[in-house]
Amino acid sequence: MPLATLLGTTAGTLVCLAVFKPYHTAIIPLAAALYVVADLGDRRRSLIVGAGTALLVVAVIVFIGDNVAVNTAVRLGVVLGVLVIGDTVRSRRELREARRERDLRIAQERDQESLRRIADERLRIARDLHDTVAHALVAINVRAGVAAHLSANDDLDGALKDIVTVSAEALNDLRSTLDLLREVGEPAPIALTLDFGSLTELLERAKASGLEADADVQLNEHQVPLAVEQAGFRIVQEALTNVMRHADASRALVSLRVDRGTLDIEVSDDGTGAAHASPHGGHGLRGMRERAAALGGEVTAGPAEQGGWQVHARLPLISSNRP
Repeated sequence: MPLATLLGTTAGTLVCLAVFKPYHTAIIPLAAALYVVADLGDRRRSLIVGAGTALLVVAVIVFIGDNVAVNTAVRLGVVLGVLVIGDTVRSRRELREARRERDLRIAQERDQESLRRIADERLRIARDLHDTVAHALVAINVRAGVAAHLSANDDLDGALKDIVTVSAEALNDLRSTLDLLREVGEPAPIALTLDFGSLTELLERAKASGLEADADVQLNEHQVPLAVEQAGFRIVQEALTNVMRHADASRALVSLRVDRGTLDIEVSDDGTGAAHASPHGGHGLRGMRERAAALGGEVTAGPAEQGGWQVHARLPLISSNRP
């Protein structure tokens, strides 16, 4: 309340002048109150208050009648000076705030423009991806249909080689495009199509590739929610895929257990993947962590105590999905 403070200070100063006659120092508390008025107000109010205060100061000096000219010049200089200083401080503060708001607005507009460009680019990439994959799948489908009807004397090998070539090119294009499309922190989908009922088929495919894969499932008749079961299957699938691709392993063990409301998943191998593993992992490990995080769980991966590599996931049976 700068105006109330100024009025109170003025009244107290007049009383002090009448009682104690501090002619040389009475202007100091008045100057402090005037500074606050200028600092917390606006220029128009400062001018009005300054004019009124100047008239009061002149009237008091004339009433006292001691060296009127000099005292008037000095006291009016003090009044004008503190008003100018207070107004300058206020103006610079408002200017800094205006610049900060302008910079913030410009930054927000720049971010929005960047997001718009990213969205446009992702849409363009998605269209390119659709065209590439659709073309490749159509070519594969056609050549596979031709191969199915070829006799032993026809060009069966040529048709199958075309299928291999086209599918390999499509996979490379898809992998490159996914590297561009994937965003850091982008939530992984949890509405999947496979669950632990397909675990046997998954292990058979691993065995067909030369990996001795076994499973130890101890769910203890607990009812595992579908979303948790599907995410767990994908984690096992990705972990076994990494074993077959990178671990140079001969054996892998999948362990599923339910303990204290949590599904524990462990995939371990006897390979040498730990020696070549990236400290941050690739898309596979990041995808496993995202799937677990989407359900309120976690995934850790690293060298196992007995050698080889180990992936460990903990998924709560009562999921804490975030919207």
